[in-house]
Amino acid sequence: MTGATDELDNRPQEKFIYGVVEGFYGIPWTTEQRKLLFSWLRKMGLTTYMYAPKDDCKHRAFWRELYSVEEAENLTGLIEATKEHNIKFVYALSPGLDITFSNSKDVQALKRKLEQVSTFGCESYALLFDDIEPELSEADRSVFQSFAYAQVSVTNEVFEHLTQPGFFFCPTEYCSSRAFPNLQSSGYLRTVGNKLLPGIEVLWTGSKVVSKRVTIQHLQEVTAVLKRPPVLWDNIHANDYDPRRLFLGPYDGRSPEIIPYIRGVLTNPNCEFETNYVALHTLSQWSKSNADGVKKDISENRLSPVASDIKLETECELGSDEDIPNSFDTRYQPRRALKCAITEWFIEFSEGRQPQLIYPALVQSPNINLDVSPMLNMGNLSPETYPLKDTEIMFPPVCVDPTFLQPPMKQIALNSLAPCMPVSEKTESTEDMEPMDFVHSSASEENLMQVEMCSDCNQNNDVCDRCLSQEDVSLLVDFFYLPFDHGTQGVKLLQELHWLKLNAHLVMGTMKLRSAEVDEWLQKAEEFHAGVQKISKMTDRLMRIKNRSLLGDLYPYLWDLLGILETCDAYVKWLGCSKGYKEAFTNGEQEPWVFRSGLQGEFERMLPVETVPDLFLLKAPAPPYGTSRKMYSYRPYFPSDESRVFNICLKTCDDGMDGTEVFPDMPDLIADRLVGPFVTLSSELCFVVEDQEGVCGYALASLDALALQQKCNMAWIPAMCNKYHKPNKTDLSPSEEVILSFHTEQRKLSNAIAARYPSVLRLDILPNHIEDPAVPKRLLACVISALKTNGSIGVHVELNVGDKYMLEFYRKLGFFPISVNDTVSDEILYLGRII
Repeated sequence: MTGATDELDNRPQEKFIYGVVEGFYGIPWTTEQRKLLFSWLRKMGLTTYMYAPKDDCKHRAFWRELYSVEEAENLTGLIEATKEHNIKFVYALSPGLDITFSNSKDVQALKRKLEQVSTFGCESYALLFDDIEPELSEADRSVFQSFAYAQVSVTNEVFEHLTQPGFFFCPTEYCSSRAFPNLQSSGYLRTVGNKLLPGIEVLWTGSKVVSKRVTIQHLQEVTAVLKRPPVLWDNIHANDYDPRRLFLGPYDGRSPEIIPYIRGVLTNPNCEFETNYVALHTLSQWSKSNADGVKKDISENRLSPVASDIKLETECELGSDEDIPNSFDTRYQPRRALKCAITEWFIEFSEGRQPQLIYPALVQSPNINLDVSPMLNMGNLSPETYPLKDTEIMFPPVCVDPTFLQPPMKQIALNSLAPCMPVSEKTESTEDMEPMDFVHSSASEENLMQVEMCSDCNQNNDVCDRCLSQEDVSLLVDFFYLPFDHGTQGVKLLQELHWLKLNAHLVMGTMKLRSAEVDEWLQKAEEFHAGVQKISKMTDRLMRIKNRSLLGDLYPYLWDLLGILETCDAYVKWLGCSKGYKEAFTNGEQEPWVFRSGLQGEFERMLPVETVPDLFLLKAPAPPYGTSRKMYSYRPYFPSDESRVFNICLKTCDDGMDGTEVFPDMPDLIADRLVGPFVTLSSELCFVVEDQEGVCGYALASLDALALQQKCNMAWIPAMCNKYHKPNKTDLSPSEEVILSFHTEQRKLSNAIAARYPSVLRLDILPNHIEDPAVPKRLLACVISALKTNGSIGVHVELNVGDKYMLEFYRKLGFFPISVNDTVSDEILYLGRII
């Protein structure tokens, strides 16, 4: 590199920047959370906070709007809080969506906005031009020769207008993969490097938007182009591009030897504030592992730059203590840093914090069209990178309860400087409740404040089986690790499930002769079940923590993971009682949103349910504050379940409601009609769900509906005719009408339905008994997994035409009405689903 570059490298160490950028898409953090963050940063020795929440309305969508008096007071309070904690506050603005660079009014609005913020005590600023279309407007083309010149010209003008404060610039090409045609030949980046004033820092994410590794060689190339070392905007812990992923692992994939080649690191972490303690703590440890920030070579008992990059490639697949020689004990070791961070994070679980809500923005602006705003889930991510399908937007992302698993934000601008309120003060309306919208009985505010460690835990830090331990937290982190790396225990479960699925032929079929191979399969199935139970018990203990804000952030992800694991566990049980991806994931060549849903997605891909992803895109219920989590277990049907299944059928037979009064004298009659053929003639494809009180729902299926119908006509109906004598009168009760149907009807399935939806099922859940709205879909996923394993392509259900509730129930499960011309009865309605 040039001498000028070397001079830039050796700027005073105190100017190095280590901290956090709140730069993600989604619900911004609250004022109280930010103030807590500042105390964390001071405690950890990090120095900087950049305010850049993408979906905060006055940061990006309505950037021209000045702050109101109330907002100004909140922002002033934030800036004063950073000064109290000796933290640098950087105020960022993202005007790139609709700014006209040649329009003096827009430039003046930019200056006026930053001038207002300066009156609040702010001394450092940033202009961000990421995630915008790299094209000039007609008006700008006549003034500026390129997009880069326009950005640099306005940035330099604002920088000088503010008398050259601390200043940051985020380019539109903010990583190598976005540089056109490449990093070395990018005219845009060359213009930024040559024309941007030297006192302005440039933000950079690495070789990709989410970079698995950042090497010295790469940083040298970036520095040569930008004419200054970059400040890393590090997305290694960012999760806003995938609403089912959370990253609790250590800061990794960056050797401490890169510190002299950068101006600092700002980590853009998880959207869920409380989940970022480990990310920040390990970044702090990393920054101190080469605290002097001076380039060192082998003669100083350090690796050369090239050797350091080689070591980074080999010392860990994202971190392994065992491979690090003793001579480098002072270097940063991710696994060791993680253990240290977990020890301190564990204290936070006992803090009495409550979840809060953020209000929608109340401002309106004619200057912005939200339809063009790339409000996808990723700081530094354009909408073209991962276009979401309409079917992936599961529910309107009204910016309220952070305990819900939120999908990507769309067309919702938030105001994180508005007042917040605790979740316990939130009132919920049930006016729009629909079938399958199960109501969770929320705890009172008094209960929220009384969640403590149980009396069995003494003051010597002994923890009973009912209370969370550090080992539980380590397990939690392991299952939500890093974008390109799952934890060891999660991988172990994946490997066990893969082996069980691959060797299922050993225990499937009619010949189940015990052998060493069969015993091994059964043993591994039991180990898999034990692993799932371990996660379940850890989740139960998590429900007891006093920090309800932290629980609210973690619970949706654990709920999602546990639901998938329980479905897989049921599938393994069914297998036992019935008849190249890894390399792509770990090498870092792909951006992590290519591998949707993280560890949950890995387990889903083990199930034969690739055509029914809607069964896993679910909204999490609110955590059961102040109460124990109601546990649900999915498993194959056993003959001993018959009485319970028959009772559930009776309790749900009247269009989903209790039919006890309809059939008071013969409680088993309607079950003999509706579910008896399934459990008697096709029990190998039947599943139940049970809670602490026993079986509370079932999904009963037959692979071949025509074959079931033939067996029913030949065996089941004659048996029922013997059991129930034909009534000899015309004025029939409901019971007698059902009995008469045994004696007079011969079921016949439409050939069109049989060809497209050859399988048949019935699914019922006890009304007012299920608190988790995902239970019916999890149960259906179990049945569909079994049906697809046996080669089915579609499944149908039969309803009475008057069953309005059940029609809507099945619609929510992905079924739709089938129109056929050869039905036997006009009273029967068929719904189908392709699987």
